Amino acid sequence: MRHLEPLLGGFTAKMAIQTASLRALKRPPEQVGVQELPQLLEGLKPMLNTFIGALHTKVILTEFATAMEKLR
Repeated sequence: MRHLEPLLGGFTAKMAIQTASLRALKRPPEQVGVQELPQLLEGLKPMLNTFIGALHTKVILTEFATAMEKLR
């Protein structure tokens, strides 16, 4: 959420993650594990495309994927 806040604002970032988590994983973000983050990011993609555009979305999701690799 911290990475999305500068782009979307705090409330919108929180709601985007909440919505994507419920739609893609059928549970709240608090119950999402690290191994499920790729699915969550894929769920965020359409919303981010709308809010910040396809190019910025691709860059952001690539950055997230790189950061996730470091967590593993």
